[in-house]
Amino acid sequence: MPNYGLPGVAADRRGARLTGGLIVLLVLAVAAATLLYRTVRGEDGLSIALHTEEIGDGVVSGTQVRLDGVLVGSVADIAPDERGTQRITLRLDPARLFGIDDSLRVDYAPANLFGISELELRRGPGGRPLQADQVIDLTGPRAGDIYDATMGSILRSLSQVGASVLSPQMAQVIAQVSADFQAFTPLVQALITVARTVADNQNMPASELVGRLGPAFDGGGKFAGAVIQILDRINSIAVLKGDRAHYDSGVSAVTDQLLPGLADTAGTAGKYFGDGANELAPVLSALAPMVPHPQQTAAELRALLERLRAAMPDTPNGPMLNVEADVRGAPSGPAPAGGER
Repeated sequence: MPNYGLPGVAADRRGARLTGGLIVLLVLAVAAATLLYRTVRGEDGLSIALHTEEIGDGVVSGTQVRLDGVLVGSVADIAPDERGTQRITLRLDPARLFGIDDSLRVDYAPANLFGISELELRRGPGGRPLQADQVIDLTGPRAGDIYDATMGSILRSLSQVGASVLSPQMAQVIAQVSADFQAFTPLVQALITVARTVADNQNMPASELVGRLGPAFDGGGKFAGAVIQILDRINSIAVLKGDRAHYDSGVSAVTDQLLPGLADTAGTAGKYFGDGANELAPVLSALAPMVPHPQQTAAELRALLERLRAAMPDTPNGPMLNVEADVRGAPSGPAPAGGER
């Protein structure tokens, strides 16, 4: 049996060569058709372009595109456009774009803790379905549909907040707020004492409660007697009896001149300084989360200011740093001519 033959199969040399040649030609034809199909068709997926005014840090070709945390495509190309804008070409899987149309919104977001960026698609209010090679304009009125939450944007925002908030004016505001809290401390303590007293007395027997209220009535009698004595002394003032006209003129000056003048001053101050007072509200709003424990913060800030005041006492030449330098054992240079060493 020849080498090309098979048991039970009638084949000659010419037939075997013809069959092998046909198989080789068929394989070459299939490979050529596959290559031509891929060349003509290009990459699979839906290709759209985003026309944007800004691009997030770390967004480059190959950056992943996600929808609801699921990978739906990648960035195919980024090219500059007119007037400083960019055109970001996306290659998406149309089978995974549930609810996405041309009203979509885009977030530049970090993909992980290392700050690697990605594009997160968000559904819009509704629009037309996406088409191949469609350009979605996210500039002008739709510039707000893009949100930059990359690590670089977050760091820049933190630096701007730090530069605007951590200032000498903020230190003054903190010092003033701490002083105000300290001034209100007795009132808060009194309110706490009253609330505690009321809570303790709710479960006391009536006889014991009346017995403890006895000193209060005694104090009320003494207070009423003191009031009567004050009224008697006011009635005994000589100026009210012998020089009533002088007293009336003083009262008239207070009611007709001093108080109206104060009212006009307050009105003028409110007119010219009202806008400045409105600027205090954002500062206090930013300050409130920064001071979760006012008493502790006030004590620490007071200690810091006292240490700074002790380190920089007042002198005839102004505040100077109170520091001493021990130069014993240090080499000294030659003394200047005519001077001392």
